[in-house]
Amino acid sequence: MSNIFLHFLSDFPVLIKVNERELGLIENSNDTLSIEANGNQDLLLYVFPVADKSSFTSIPYLVKIQIEDNIPTCSNPFVEITDYEHTHFEIKFNPMQVQTHKKAVMIDNIQLQDDIIVSIFDDGIYNLEINTKNKLYKFPLSEKIFDYKFEYYIENETSFLVLEGKNIQNQCFLLVFSNFICNLEIVADSIEHTKTEITVLNYQNDIAKHGVVQKYKLDKNHFILSDEYTVFLDEKPHTPKDSKIIPWAFAEALNIGDINLARTFLEKGLNNTLNDELLNTFFGNYSEIKWNRYLNQPDTLCFIYDGNPRKTKTYRFEIINNKISNITELD
Repeated sequence: MSNIFLHFLSDFPVLIKVNERELGLIENSNDTLSIEANGNQDLLLYVFPVADKSSFTSIPYLVKIQIEDNIPTCSNPFVEITDYEHTHFEIKFNPMQVQTHKKAVMIDNIQLQDDIIVSIFDDGIYNLEINTKNKLYKFPLSEKIFDYKFEYYIENETSFLVLEGKNIQNQCFLLVFSNFICNLEIVADSIEHTKTEITVLNYQNDIAKHGVVQKYKLDKNHFILSDEYTVFLDEKPHTPKDSKIIPWAFAEALNIGDINLARTFLEKGLNNTLNDELLNTFFGNYSEIKWNRYLNQPDTLCFIYDGNPRKTKTYRFEIINNKISNITELD
């Protein structure tokens, strides 16, 4: 049985040991440490975070990688394995975040009504307390927030308490209580709301500059998702200037559900061959795309599918006159 290659990655600085032997330091997401491994064995990996200026705290942790019949698996939720054609495997380490608890400090105390007082406490995380005439409600916030404000109103004979602000990444934060029960907690790039409607926009950071819009409407005494669609953040989509990037832009458009944009990257004959249903299902339900750095074929693109390990399929794209003329799955 042939050996396999394991490639270790991390978005935060870590020192890696394999079976008590120091392998090296991964400083950033562009670094990779690699080893050749037997197709049937167990590996113990020691992941030691290195102090940096990031906003999270991670503790060291131990990882067991089980390799059977050339396939490595891991049950640790902080480890992600991606299978590249059963020969190369990326093993990505995610931070095991820990929360530092401390004595609770009151950040704010606001009287909204004669019988309603809201307070925010910091004990390592932010906690919201709502003190009413008859009951005390407590709710841990998923984010530390700043520049916040509260709003209290009655709609459809239901009391609504709304907290909006910004998180440490300067994203918008919105928390909606209906009769003091949490209805929505949203973190997004943009949030607009009235007493009966909420509009949420999230940037997709793709080549075309898409945004995903979600609309919520008031249904009796709570908000429900009523619509979801994509928009362009600029007047028209950005398009790749380098023909080598066309397959990537095409895959991004398909993944976000923009069939019309995806078709603009296809040659006329291929466009006529693929109807919308076939185009939607051709690559399956992939979660991510990557260039295959382990295959010396620059005209190929990897489609990644969730699982343990994550699976990949590699496709070759033929480009003629800046249009995709043929797509072939590699065996």
